[in-house]
Amino acid sequence: MTGRWAPSRQIALDGAVNVRDIGGYRSTCGREVLRGRLFRGDALSQLSDLDLQRLGRLGLRTVIDFRTAGEILLGGPDRLPYGVEVASVPVSGGDLGAVYELIASGDHERQRRELGAGRAAWFMVEMNRGFVADARQREAFGAALRLVCVTGRLPLLYHCSGGKDRAGWMTAIVLTALGVPRELVLRDYLLSNDFHRTEYQKLRYDLVKTGIVADPELLRPIMEQSATYLGAAFEEAERRYSSFGRFVTDGLETSDAMLGELRRALLGDLVPPEPVSLTARLALAAARPQAAQDDIGDQHEEQAQPDRDRDVGQPLR
Repeated sequence: MTGRWAPSRQIALDGAVNVRDIGGYRSTCGREVLRGRLFRGDALSQLSDLDLQRLGRLGLRTVIDFRTAGEILLGGPDRLPYGVEVASVPVSGGDLGAVYELIASGDHERQRRELGAGRAAWFMVEMNRGFVADARQREAFGAALRLVCVTGRLPLLYHCSGGKDRAGWMTAIVLTALGVPRELVLRDYLLSNDFHRTEYQKLRYDLVKTGIVADPELLRPIMEQSATYLGAAFEEAERRYSSFGRFVTDGLETSDAMLGELRRALLGDLVPPEPVSLTARLALAAARPQAAQDDIGDQHEEQAQPDRDRDVGQPLR
């Protein structure tokens, strides 16, 4: 179902399988999200020298890494073209480490007890709810969104380890804020299954062959994306904030001015100006969270003050 959407978006790399352009989707205002501006991906630690040349042609200015310190320790830091600035914005994404330890234990009975009977799928649903409900995770996604909104930081790529859960929710936030219909947001979310299919099939086979896992179906809910997972995050956002628009403005602490910059950069024909120092911007945001918003607001005094009740999914007029 999703395969026909994949080839035009994937950035073919030797050391990563789920790097893709989120452009090309049409918003409700009739304009397409521009290509070549914003990318999502899995870990970039295993990139080849040729991969670095391929990424170099994208003209990336910024990379946001959602991986935790433990993930970076195990998988290695990103390999990136020279001059790309990296923002570390860790999101724990639930206690996946405990799940991986459970799988590695080789205890088949415990695996069935803790992952069987729908428990693995429930864990993934709760993990996605946590992206919204957990304050630290929500703040991390807010920081990432505000950075995407900053003039001069695009082209930008954000990624986690597999490029499906944390990067998937981040993409859903951005596309929905741009007015892309939920159906298309879900299609993009499920594309991760296409890109990881061969890799995950081999992993399940290897785990069974080595005796670590007896029932590979226990792992399917963790390895594959489901519409239920994304739906859980949206439901949590709308339950807590009454609408997705208010979640973006109140929960993720973004102003209308920031979202206006985002829409102009990804729906308009804005030529990116000279980049702002990422180090200085992050330091300022940490010291004075409101300062970054005021800085953008001062440049666009003609815009209306934020209307907290307006749905973010509707484009600016």
